[in-house]
Amino acid sequence: MAAQAKMKDWETHMNAAQAALDAGNDIDAEKELTAAVKAAEKADPDSPQMGMALNSLGALYDAYGEYAAALPLYERALEIMETAYGPDSPEAAGVLNGIAELYRATERVAEAIPLFERAIEIQEKALGKDDADLAATINNLAIVHHDGSNYEEAEKLYHRALKIMAKASNKARPEHADVLINLAGLLDDKGRYDEALKAYKQALQLQEKSLAPDHPYIATTLGRMASVFQAQGRDRDAVRLIDRALEIRESRLGADHPELVPSLLNFAKVLRNAGEEARAAEMEARAEGIRAAVG
Repeated sequence: MAAQAKMKDWETHMNAAQAALDAGNDIDAEKELTAAVKAAEKADPDSPQMGMALNSLGALYDAYGEYAAALPLYERALEIMETAYGPDSPEAAGVLNGIAELYRATERVAEAIPLFERAIEIQEKALGKDDADLAATINNLAIVHHDGSNYEEAEKLYHRALKIMAKASNKARPEHADVLINLAGLLDDKGRYDEALKAYKQALQLQEKSLAPDHPYIATTLGRMASVFQAQGRDRDAVRLIDRALEIRESRLGADHPELVPSLLNFAKVLRNAGEEARAAEMEARAEGIRAAVG
């Protein structure tokens, strides 16, 4: 009974962590995932539930850039999943994908590519060729090629991932938007600005359907679209988007948060390019005021 109660605690904490992630609250997500790991540890340290909690916490640390903390969590999760489900299971492939993504982020590309390819092979066999998890792994492999300036292969993989995700029952999944954003970044890199904007707009529509209206990811997408407008010389269009992105960040952080300083200074440059000198000076003054207050 005690083990069952702990697993119930595990479920409660995992659900709370997902809710926090959906709301863009990484701090609460970390607390809940840590609690889920502790609950699973007490109930059964070798259970699949432990593997899931470790993998999720590892992914969060990975996203933070805390790679040294993430890798041992991934490695333990992989050991658990391979023991529980087998080395060729989708569960193991999911962890392999995380480890490969960490290797990519830490420039261990030679180690990342075979792990991604192994994960894709496992997922194709176990899940079929139209599974959303498979598409996410293909997207991650595309990022490796994109980072290496292998644009042709990366674009092909992005489109393959998007084709799979378009068949998914829930087209508003955030992962679908992620692939569109990555494709848009590649198109932007190649100077294909109109195509990039189209992909960004599609991604933004999906994010607005699946995320809270003040989610940080929406602000980031708006900022990327604004950069494309700037590259096209469409500064007034860029101002409109950055205005909205800044409003989202302010709603999350507060109007005087130090993390707003780079956004305010960048906005000032865009405003000046758009001929809005008074507003540009206002943003610079706000940034200096925040810096002075922090000391």
